Amino acid sequence: VFGVTTAVLLVLLALVEQPVEQRQSVILPHAAAASPTALASLAAELEQLKMALVKQQADAKAQLAKLDQLRAAETSVPAAAATDAAPDLAAAAAAERAALAACTEADVPILRLVRTPCPGGYAGYDCKLRWDVQDSFLPSGRLWLREWRATRGAVTNCQRGFFEALQARMTAAHWEVEWDAQPFRIAASPPRTIGKMLHQLAMVNYYHLTLQHKPKLRAAKLPGEHYVPLANPGFRWNVLDYGGDNVVARPLQAGRRCEGSQAAWYCLWQRFPRQRRAGAGAAPPVGSALAHAAAELYNTSREGRLDPRWMAHYVVASATANVFTTPTSQLLGYMDDNLKVLCHRPGPYCGGTADELATPVAAAHVRHGDSCDRRRDAPGPWNAMFALDPKKGRLDRVSYRWCYSWAVYRAELRRLQVEYGVRTVLIATDDADGSVLREMREEKELNFVFLDFPRAQFVKRGWMEFRRDTDEHMPFSLAAEVELLSRADMLVGNMGSHVSRLVYDKMMASTGTSQPPPFISVDGYGMCCDFTEECTVDNITKRNRPIRECIYKYATCTGGDAFFYYRS
Repeated sequence: VFGVTTAVLLVLLALVEQPVEQRQSVILPHAAAASPTALASLAAELEQLKMALVKQQADAKAQLAKLDQLRAAETSVPAAAATDAAPDLAAAAAAERAALAACTEADVPILRLVRTPCPGGYAGYDCKLRWDVQDSFLPSGRLWLREWRATRGAVTNCQRGFFEALQARMTAAHWEVEWDAQPFRIAASPPRTIGKMLHQLAMVNYYHLTLQHKPKLRAAKLPGEHYVPLANPGFRWNVLDYGGDNVVARPLQAGRRCEGSQAAWYCLWQRFPRQRRAGAGAAPPVGSALAHAAAELYNTSREGRLDPRWMAHYVVASATANVFTTPTSQLLGYMDDNLKVLCHRPGPYCGGTADELATPVAAAHVRHGDSCDRRRDAPGPWNAMFALDPKKGRLDRVSYRWCYSWAVYRAELRRLQVEYGVRTVLIATDDADGSVLREMREEKELNFVFLDFPRAQFVKRGWMEFRRDTDEHMPFSLAAEVELLSRADMLVGNMGSHVSRLVYDKMMASTGTSQPPPFISVDGYGMCCDFTEECTVDNITKRNRPIRECIYKYATCTGGDAFFYYRS
């Protein structure tokens, strides 16, 4: 309305922009040759015209004043609309909290990992799948889909409400109580990749939260110093972000999205515990069954009493990962600007019938960047850092890493399609030449959602963390793809990658079943295999690690051990 009004008023102003006297001077010369009668008549007409023009000018001034008022009102519309919408949003949040207050533990299938856990190392509906020795986890499709559809079709998503309550409990505990946050430095020497630092930040805090014998918050006091000992809320590390010249800040300084900000890391992820989750559901009220269950799990974890063999540790690790990776408005804006959907058939993100839309979404992390030294057209077989030495007759560490062709990922995605009915896949890739995106266009059985951004900088010219020629798309695309993929229900990835592991940790909070998300790791790494370890079943079995150690151990590699210096 304001735009149309503005256009009409500007046309009116253009018609009367000249003073009356200038308009008369154009007409009067033609009147000089006229007869006296004609001249008198013309003079009368001119007087009427002059009066009309004067009135028109007065009306125009009044309209101009009105236009100024409209412009002022137009600029205030968002704030006014927000004010008007605030009661509606508050009412909706209150209604959601009231609905969540009616949820019981029986409405939260993931709590079975806490109440009725499988024996150590096992998972699945019948507790017969060995989690710790395999490079995949594929629970019964029939049972998984039954649970997933029940959660998705419920009027109130009580499982999501539980995860919101757990994350809210973690945040409040570190907001209300002083915690001795140690500086997690992003300006390291040698530099680390952003994905590695992100995973390590989440895992070192998960490790410390679940540590039974925690260090004191402060060192011995100096003579004459007085302080009050504080309770330990659980987490230990927070990012020290002062901009400067580091692997995060450097490429962001060359872009526009973080202009005017001295922060680098906190231009991508909000600072814990001050984060606010845009679009997140309401947390259930204090005193509700969900809030009580979340507080119980948090306290049990903080006191180091959660059995390290239980899969419930993934619930705690997921909540930890999510509170430290809450996206900023800049990151969400980047996702909105670059998200593309490639539709080949009805399904999520592409429209269709209710049954076609009610199908799970898979994620695929296609690793084709600077970590690739050689390509394979088959998965595994052990891990991407080991190969069979014919002379030694055994596996041995090699100086190169395998990456895997699109055909390998496509075959595994089709397995998920057959078992779980997947129609849509969320894709993340650091492919430099666009070959993965081109092959996706030929894959007519699946839909694909991905971020479309300039990829030339992913051409391998040394490790990304050592390069100085990257732009803002490097950190923004990684952060956006982690956030995108974590919204899926299952994963085809590379568990030899910190990024795949972080995506999986975050994804746990999106699950609608009693099981961890199904996954397939194409690079031979299982969940209980370290970066430099042999990943054969025999070797993993001999190590016999509890689930808790399997979750955090990978993050101790390549510099991460510096943050794990307190042992239980």
